[in-house]
Amino acid sequence: MADKTCEYKKMFNPTADDSKQKLFCGETTNILDLSSVKYPKFIELVDTVMYPNNWLPQKVSSMDRDRRQYEKELTEEEKDAYDDILSFLIFLDSVQTNNLPNIADYITLPEVVYFLARQTYEEAIHSRSYGYILTNMLNKDEMGHIVYRWRDNPLLLERNKLIAGLYDECNETRNELNFYRVLLGNYALEGLYFYNGFQFFHNLASRSTMIGTDTQIRYIQRDEAVHCKGFEEILKIYKNEENPSFYDEVAVEFFTQAVEWELKFSLETIGDKILGMDSDSIESYTYYLANKRLKAIGAPEVFPAQKSNPYAHLERIASVDDESSNRANQFETTSITYKSPEILQGWDEI
Repeated sequence: MADKTCEYKKMFNPTADDSKQKLFCGETTNILDLSSVKYPKFIELVDTVMYPNNWLPQKVSSMDRDRRQYEKELTEEEKDAYDDILSFLIFLDSVQTNNLPNIADYITLPEVVYFLARQTYEEAIHSRSYGYILTNMLNKDEMGHIVYRWRDNPLLLERNKLIAGLYDECNETRNELNFYRVLLGNYALEGLYFYNGFQFFHNLASRSTMIGTDTQIRYIQRDEAVHCKGFEEILKIYKNEENPSFYDEVAVEFFTQAVEWELKFSLETIGDKILGMDSDSIESYTYYLANKRLKAIGAPEVFPAQKSNPYAHLERIASVDDESSNRANQFETTSITYKSPEILQGWDEI
């Protein structure tokens, strides 16, 4: 079953039977008929959560104070961590913007294609946000140093190679197992890889440092929580449609490697060098998140049990609730209305 292959979708396919649309390798005429869909959650997720959350980097924060603090107040360890984490985030969102259309190429469900199109736009906005941070803080040479810092950092280079290599492998060998791994990769990227980095910026902001940067990160994290929820739904659909026997085994294997690299990077980059964070809290937070993500897709929780989120205080300071997953659950419970994209006040009410 795992070696079932998928051809590229034909752009003009008038004889296709749209009643056979599926997540993986169904039939489609490529007409995005969103009037009657199999999984309306994706329509509601875009229309009631993602679209009202429109924002632009230049509208949400000034970087003037950050520039002064970056030059004069950050410790060398904080500055190195800032540069490494920002370089990693730049790479991740760049890859996402480029690869999400490749994922959509497998999918014949119009509502999921609709969701992925909106996500692709938001990932590009994140890249615009990183550019806004850099251009308002650094000169051209310094910007290039951060954008391509992963080339000179062996740990970052190897980690980025693993992530991008996963996507390349799927594009080259279009089978069921590789597609499933890419779905897991996106899920881990949106729900695990970013998050110790997010907490680093929230931690600085809790000390009234680099608040402009953190405001941008807060908006990005809010988007990523919704993207994570979307891929959680996609993975559950995949399991129901294909019933792959390897589902739990591959999910656990994948997250075991993801946790290993998240810890390796975060402990090297942040570790015990940054006031307000330490190796124990990083490890606990990573296990906490990984178990939560596995549980959400019906896989076993295999990491040492963590009773609570050790960075809950930072997420409260950042006005972000525990990855804000309940904000993305509005279509399962009560309706959500985002506040004006000009502000973050009222975020806890969403």
